[in-house]
Amino acid sequence: MQTNCINIYRRARQTAGLTRERAAELLSVSVRSLADYEAGVRIPGNDIVDGMVTVYNTQLLAVQHLRNSAQAARELLPDVEAMRFPEAVLTLVDAIYDFADDHMDRELIDIARDGQITDNERERFDHVVERIQAITAAAMVVACARRDGM
Repeated sequence: MQTNCINIYRRARQTAGLTRERAAELLSVSVRSLADYEAGVRIPGNDIVDGMVTVYNTQLLAVQHLRNSAQAARELLPDVEAMRFPEAVLTLVDAIYDFADDHMDRELIDIARDGQITDNERERFDHVVERIQAITAAAMVVACARRDGM
């Protein structure tokens, strides 16, 4: 088990303001099972995590769980941290404006124009993709941000 997934389940429950006993009841799991998930002894199945996402009202847990569950998810999904909604929105809008201000859209069009990425274009393309990934990560933070004033 990976170290960074040890506390994501406990943190999500605590953020939701639930005791371990109440959460276990709502999730239809034993208190012992929930304690094992929160201590990193066992990884909960996707069905349990789906329940946690609903009960704890946090999309963030879904992203964190997927990243911790599969290498392919770690490569595809950005590392998303909790952020307040207003801050998340400002971060996203700032990333979009930076992309446009630096003409990354035109750079991408120029690279894609001939339908291939040549060796000469590879470094430029990788830079554009990094910037797109930053926007994607910021968008996921907005999607996962708590909207209840936290």
